[in-house]
Amino acid sequence: NDENASSSKSSRKQRRWEMPLTSKPFQGVEELQSTVEHCLLALATYFAIGTCVFPLLEPSWTYIDALYFSMTTLTTVAYGDVVVSNGGTFRKLFLMSFNVYAVCI
Repeated sequence: NDENASSSKSSRKQRRWEMPLTSKPFQGVEELQSTVEHCLLALATYFAIGTCVFPLLEPSWTYIDALYFSMTTLTTVAYGDVVVSNGGTFRKLFLMSFNVYAVCI
């Protein structure tokens, strides 16, 4: 029984190391390219939304300020040099959804 127990433990260890890291590995270059394209599209959408909407919410901001704020929000650096002023419900809802989208990326 001890031999069976030790052989089953070693075979379990061996099988565990043979399993792929993901449940479904990439099937080829096309699937990897598609995944990268989706990630880049998500990033471009995030920056486009931030760059276009923040100057509307903060009239004193330029598009560069809005892009900078979007980048610091995405990377969670938060220097504090560019901040959003307190505002109404729409501004708060937009900031919450914008931040959740950044976390999802």
